[in-house]
Amino acid sequence: MKTLFFLVCTFLCAQTEPSTPLVIGKKYTISSSVLGENKEIYISLPHKYDERVHSYPIIFVLEAEFLFNSASNIAHFMAARSKMPQSIIVGLANGEYKKRNELTFRKWNGIPEKYIEFFNKELIPHIESNYRANKHRTLVGLSPTTGFVIEAMLDHPKMFNAYILLSAHFEWQRSKNNVFVDELIAKTSEKNYPNVPIYFSRADSDLNDMKEVKRSFEEASEKIKKAKNIKANIVIDVLKDEEHYLMALAGLRNGFKHIYPNHLWRNPGIFGWDKAYDYAGMYYKSYYDNLSKQYGFDIYPVEDGHAYGFHLTGMIHNAKRWGTEKQTVDLIHLGLTYYPNSAHLNMLLAEYYAKKNKLTEAKEYAEKAVELVKLFNPSQLNTYLEKQNAF
Repeated sequence: MKTLFFLVCTFLCAQTEPSTPLVIGKKYTISSSVLGENKEIYISLPHKYDERVHSYPIIFVLEAEFLFNSASNIAHFMAARSKMPQSIIVGLANGEYKKRNELTFRKWNGIPEKYIEFFNKELIPHIESNYRANKHRTLVGLSPTTGFVIEAMLDHPKMFNAYILLSAHFEWQRSKNNVFVDELIAKTSEKNYPNVPIYFSRADSDLNDMKEVKRSFEEASEKIKKAKNIKANIVIDVLKDEEHYLMALAGLRNGFKHIYPNHLWRNPGIFGWDKAYDYAGMYYKSYYDNLSKQYGFDIYPVEDGHAYGFHLTGMIHNAKRWGTEKQTVDLIHLGLTYYPNSAHLNMLLAEYYAKKNKLTEAKEYAEKAVELVKLFNPSQLNTYLEKQNAF
């Protein structure tokens, strides 16, 4: 497998030091016997993936040449703010521009059934065999490629756990004399249809410029509101001051928020500090245990994210400043159950035991921290050796 850097940083005008690539992912090809061609795949992995031991949900992004960077950046930013789980982003590239039409409806010469087979027999097994991916899968399509999303949603509802349809076409029908929204309501009202989030969105400029688009969206919204037995959680979103393709940026953010809503993914930052509160057990552990039950896979607090109040090591920092010794050490121990390969958390525990004059324990955790930093972040080795030698 040939791996390529996907994105590198630009040079500063007055650069005085050698540049370092800024990598957000990689791309490579896999051979598909189902499609009879090589398909180019883009991959973006969670922060510190090699250091972690977790498995992650997958976000499959069609139209990868156009959507992959945006989907990856938005998902990583939201995860850093504890608004969704860290995820593996998988982009399926089209190659030639017109190849995306293979992912539309059969009546327009699309071959969605071939791509269903490709996903089931080749792409999903490949990702699960080569990466620590769990079974939670989100599928994202844009304009013509939403045809494939609809085929999967209606004909293979157990393949994916969430759907984002950007620039969705309610005015299109899968087959002659078959109104799509009626088919959608009928299918998602079946007894065994899963309770999955489905996000449809369209730019308001499309509705303003095309009467048929506006009529179909309004009709779909009314019919879905009146339907009583729909099992899926369907949202239809019209984005103001947007256009047909640029709406993808706002649509991705809103789509992820529909799957991971704010009322569940509350801000873990806490203003002020209650010294009587069990942050490790009552706040973090119980909160993320409940999220894990709701989504069906293990979800953890972010170890290091953006701003102290939004991640675990930041809360440890705050506990050391404003909390109690017990709150601090409990948070460190909890963090190590989630991130056993964290040199930072192991060294924090070493420093705690050193202050308690428990030098045997301090040296044990410091030695582990040094071994981990050698393995995963050798550029920080001298700093960790200095800390170790202080004990």
